[in-house]
Amino acid sequence: MAGFRHALAHRIPLYIPPYGVRESDKTACQDFETRMAEALKQRNVAEYERLSAEQLKLAKFQPWIQHSFGEGAGPVYFHPQLLADFRTVDEIAWKVLEQLDRRLE
Repeated sequence: MAGFRHALAHRIPLYIPPYGVRESDKTACQDFETRMAEALKQRNVAEYERLSAEQLKLAKFQPWIQHSFGEGAGPVYFHPQLLADFRTVDEIAWKVLEQLDRRLE
């Protein structure tokens, strides 16, 4: 964890990927990429968007971060309680902002 902390604190901003693809779906995902590139070459935007929507069906959100893909670092998964706590803080913050807006009126 110390290596992860140092990388995050000193050189690499926190990045949470929007989604991941299961190992078993990688070939299908790459096939979509090839077909999407071909659709763009042909300037067929509708087909590109259709393929992109189909490709996203293979996506799955995984709450993890990884500070490097080239230094042998492994992913670090967020604990479910951390995610629940974040949601609670987010909800409280929105309620505070709501009350502040009312005071300004």
